[in-house]
Amino acid sequence: MSIRRELREGSHTVEYPLVAFFNTVSDLGRAETSQVASNVDCSYPTAYKKLRYLSELGIIQCSEGSNPLEWFLSVKHTGAEDPNLDKLTREKLAALILESIDDTAQQLIASSSRIQDPPHSIRRWLDDRGMDVSESSPEVISRAAVFDFYLKSTLHSLYVPEIEELEPLDVETDYAHEFEIARNLTGDEGFSPTPPGQLAAELPEGVQRRILSLRSALHTCDQPATVLSSIYECLFTQKTRRELGQFATPNRISSLLAEWAVSEDSATVLDPGVGAGMLSSAVVRKKADRGDTTPIQDIKAIDIDGLSVSMAAVSLKSIDGAGSPKLSIENFLDLKAYEWTSEGRDKSDPVDAVVSNPPYSRSQLLTEDEKDAVNSQISREAGIKLHGKSPLYAYFIIHATQFVKPGGKLGFVIPSGFMQTDFGVGFKQYLKEEFQVEAVVNLDDQEGTFDGVKTTVSLLLLTKKTPEQNHDVTFINLPEWPDHESLSELLDEDFEDSDGPKGYRVDIAQRLLSPEEDWLHYFAPTDTEAITGVSEFSDIATIKRGIATGNNQIFCLTRNDIDNHELPKKYLWPIIRTAQDIPGYEITNEDWLSWHSKGKDVWLLYCYDDDREKVNDPEGVSAYLDYCKREYDTDRKLFHQRNPWYCVDEREPAPILAKYMSRTGSQFIHNKAGLRTLNNMHNIYPDFGESEVQVKALLAYLNSNIVKQEISKVSRSYSGLEKIELGALKSSPVIDPRELATDTIQELATLFDELETIERGDGDISEPIGKIDEILINILNICVKPSEK
Repeated sequence: MSIRRELREGSHTVEYPLVAFFNTVSDLGRAETSQVASNVDCSYPTAYKKLRYLSELGIIQCSEGSNPLEWFLSVKHTGAEDPNLDKLTREKLAALILESIDDTAQQLIASSSRIQDPPHSIRRWLDDRGMDVSESSPEVISRAAVFDFYLKSTLHSLYVPEIEELEPLDVETDYAHEFEIARNLTGDEGFSPTPPGQLAAELPEGVQRRILSLRSALHTCDQPATVLSSIYECLFTQKTRRELGQFATPNRISSLLAEWAVSEDSATVLDPGVGAGMLSSAVVRKKADRGDTTPIQDIKAIDIDGLSVSMAAVSLKSIDGAGSPKLSIENFLDLKAYEWTSEGRDKSDPVDAVVSNPPYSRSQLLTEDEKDAVNSQISREAGIKLHGKSPLYAYFIIHATQFVKPGGKLGFVIPSGFMQTDFGVGFKQYLKEEFQVEAVVNLDDQEGTFDGVKTTVSLLLLTKKTPEQNHDVTFINLPEWPDHESLSELLDEDFEDSDGPKGYRVDIAQRLLSPEEDWLHYFAPTDTEAITGVSEFSDIATIKRGIATGNNQIFCLTRNDIDNHELPKKYLWPIIRTAQDIPGYEITNEDWLSWHSKGKDVWLLYCYDDDREKVNDPEGVSAYLDYCKREYDTDRKLFHQRNPWYCVDEREPAPILAKYMSRTGSQFIHNKAGLRTLNNMHNIYPDFGESEVQVKALLAYLNSNIVKQEISKVSRSYSGLEKIELGALKSSPVIDPRELATDTIQELATLFDELETIERGDGDISEPIGKIDEILINILNICVKPSEK
């Protein structure tokens, strides 16, 4: 079926399409405006306006000296230097070229016997696309042949001003010979022959003239890759493109990945699976913006499809000047990242960055032998046994990483499924161990990310380096695309402003990520109601901040301070001054006495009586308070809010303490010594605080990897420190030990004691934490294991 009807019913629909005026001029040879208006059945002004558009595109010419005006095809004309094309959308331009190609293809079907009985090379080309010689294959073959001719002739016209040896094409040219000459002179593989392209020689002379006249149209477009990808997607069915995993990258995604990849103007960039060149074109523009005068020469691009390589060649050459990109037509997985020399293995010309929209084909499209071969090859490269049903994009990404310099950037747009499927375990393990994972941006069910493809995709941003110990991975979920002009703006967005962009963000320490867990879990807050056996922390405990003194120099005292000022013991209470002093998961009286003996400030001035009432003018303290007024700043907002100013907030010792900020992630402490704390600790008072075994069971849960990962979702990082706010802690999911079996409570409590003992001895705590995790997995019916690192 002709594409014409599809276009009339699709998004390109217009009342008077340009192709109607173009075809009329082509059919008449030379046509007056009134003749064209009559043939198209439109008004004279409409015909003149459309013909003028075509003239400014360089597709037709006008005999300006004649009266009336005559219009004719322009085979060598390059169009106006500054065409007035404000109203000519990319869709209209794509429709013009597309319908012309389809019309020409129909004529080729009628004139070529090899279309109906294609040679072996074309049959193999069809087979690569999951097709055989059928009723629909003549249309596919003819469209590909005409499109191939259009691309190569357009590319040729882009090089003519630069290469003196190249002559402009005309209808008497031996195209195959001229394209081969151009390929040798430029080194541009966009001129490489394709199986369908051999049929271009059978195009009638008038049809050749029509296609040649269309070349200049693309010169005027600011996004040639967008136009070409639109044409390609209409020429070939989605099923055909899916066999090769071909779906064009949207401009907004291309721009973000280009920004990530290009850190300096001299960056060399690899684009495997280049397609129409959407990503590479964005990279070229970004490099040009940074001052690179020959950005096209730093592009290395590969595709298994010759038509795609020709599209990319045209797209790149249309937006840049001298030189050629390094293009190749081959299966990227067959490309070797290393060469063997007399001195051993040597990486072959590594690049600074990789950007890629890899093929989305499923592993089922490969034969069993092909799957086994690819799996073995990529597993060796990754150093990890990958799942046998891994999709091509996982293999593609791992292979692409072999070509990047240490410290290089990698940006991919891929299906989000790898974060939750079985095959993703090995893939995520590879990412976690070999790269610093900078960000994963999930485009949550956004319509139109890829036209006609029901796939949720993510942007994966990596740096090829060993991750820093306290590096955080940023997970961002976007229900809709935010109004951000740059990647840096997107990655800086916290999505906490209700009037700001819609989305959800969490930063989690990379060391806490587990390959076995579902990473999609990090794109939304945890719904405690959806998990059997947990509730919000505030449902089973009262959680308060520690004491804010307003000036620790006044309120936190050493034994020498007490002796020097003769302060009475009844207004002093033991405290834990800093979380750094805690030797393990429990604070004992012996710990406090050790700090006290070392002269640390472990006493708190606490002016309350036995009934927890404030004491005004406490006996024996007045002289010290007068001294503080002289020596320290007491004109502070917090002091003015208190009455009297020297009475800090009343706070009872809490059985469980939580570090407010930690370099190693969340940590919960058993306050066995009954110390009060400052506001560097959160105070947790379980509803069952009188039961030490239940408190310890809860502490075992709180110090598990499962909770560390949950807390990381709601915490914030500052210079390597993880900070957990009070509200986030209150809403965290926890178990209620009172709901557990007695033997389970005892087992968890015993494991907490074991954890504390090993930590104090600087031993390996992974074993008791692993046992705690296993118990919790059974309790909560969690199907994946958390990270044990």
